Amino acid sequence: MAALEAKDVPGKGRGAVAAHPIRGGETVLAEQPLLLWPQHSTAAAFCSHCLRAFNSLTATPNSLLAACNINGLSDEQQSALQLLFRCCSLRAAAAAGDTAAAARLAGIAALAAPPPLPPQDGEGEAAAAASVSSPTSLRELHGRLSHALAAVNASPAAALSLEEVTELLRRDAVNGYGIMAPSAPDGERRIRGTGLYSQASLINHECLPSVARFDRFDAPPAPGAPPGVNTAVEFRAMHDIPAGEEVCQSYFPLPWSMRERQERCREDYAFCCTCPRCQEEATWSESEWETDDDAGMADAAAAGGQDGGAAGTAAGHDGGACSHGEHGGAQQAEQAVDAGYINIFLLKYVCPRSGCYGTLAPAAPGADVLECNMCGGRRSEAEFLAELEAAD
Repeated sequence: MAALEAKDVPGKGRGAVAAHPIRGGETVLAEQPLLLWPQHSTAAAFCSHCLRAFNSLTATPNSLLAACNINGLSDEQQSALQLLFRCCSLRAAAAAGDTAAAARLAGIAALAAPPPLPPQDGEGEAAAAASVSSPTSLRELHGRLSHALAAVNASPAAALSLEEVTELLRRDAVNGYGIMAPSAPDGERRIRGTGLYSQASLINHECLPSVARFDRFDAPPAPGAPPGVNTAVEFRAMHDIPAGEEVCQSYFPLPWSMRERQERCREDYAFCCTCPRCQEEATWSESEWETDDDAGMADAAAAGGQDGGAAGTAAGHDGGACSHGEHGGAQQAEQAVDAGYINIFLLKYVCPRSGCYGTLAPAAPGADVLECNMCGGRRSEAEFLAELEAAD
C-alpha cells in the first residue's frame, strides 16, 4: 500500500491517507481477496474458479453445501453459509499446516467489527429479528453448519463455535465488497458474490469520494497467468489527491439522495455520515431534490451499492438524526461544500449512460478520458465540457 498510509482519522477510527501526492487516474491500491464466496441465488451462473474456489481442500465448500439442508433459508442466509463453509475449509487447511490459509484467517480476524447496535424502536426490532445476524438466525446457521461438517466427516479443526459464527458475520457486514455480475439483457445488475479484502477495508466512506473501485472478474487472463489473477480489487484516484489527505470511497452509487445514503450508513455500517456533501444537502429544500433523474434513483438503488442491497425511497432529504456514539460511528464534521460544487462533481463523475450510475475515473494517470467502473464506458474531457455547456 505504498501510495497509502494507515492512520487514525478523528471521528472515523482507522483510515487510509495519501502517502504522497497522487495523480488522478493513479491506482492507489490493488489487492487480492482474503476470501471470496458466491451469492447463493446466482452461484450456478459463475464458476467456482472465478470466485476463487479452494480446490485443494478435502472438505470443499461445495461438498459442505451439498451436505447441508438449506430448505427454508433466505437467500441472505444461504449466502452466509457459503462464507461460513469457506472459513471452515480455511481452518481445516490451516490446521493441516497450510500457511497461506492461516494467513488468510489471521487477516479476516483482524478486520474491523462494527460497534454494538443502538436500541431499536418497534419497527427496527422487527427488521433486526428478520436479519441474518439475529440471534435466532445465528443459532439456525450454526446448527446447519455443524450438521454439514459432521455429514462430510470434516476435521474437528474446521468447526466454528456460535460466537465465531457471530463475529464472522459481523465482520462481513461492514467489510464485505459486493462483486457485481454483468448486466442482464434487461439491464438489471445482480450481485454474483462477496469478497473480503484486508487493506481495502481501511478506505472509509464519503459521499464525494476521491477513489473509485474497479474489478476485472470477467477480463480474459493474460497468457500463463496464475489462477485467480482477476479477483483483485483496484482503487483508482478520481482526481489529484494531495499528500496527507484521507482517501475515501463511496459505499453506494453517487446519485443516491441524502435520505438513502443516511439510511444505508446507519442501518448497514452503524455510523452517521457528516461529510461535506451531507452537511450542504441537509440545508436544501424539498424542491431542490426534484430533478429529471429522480425516477431513476430507484433503479440505482436496485443496481446496488457495495453489498447489492436496495435503499429507501429517494423522496426528500431528511436522513434522520445522527447519533454520535462511543465507537467512532459518526464521521468527523468537515467544512461543507456548496451546491454548485456538488452538482459539477456529480455531472463529471457519474456515468452518463442511462441506468448505469457507475463512477468515472481517469483511465490512466494524466489521461483526459474517464472510464466507468460499472459498464466500462468512456468519456473524454472535451465530451464532458460539451455536455456541461449543453446543460446550461
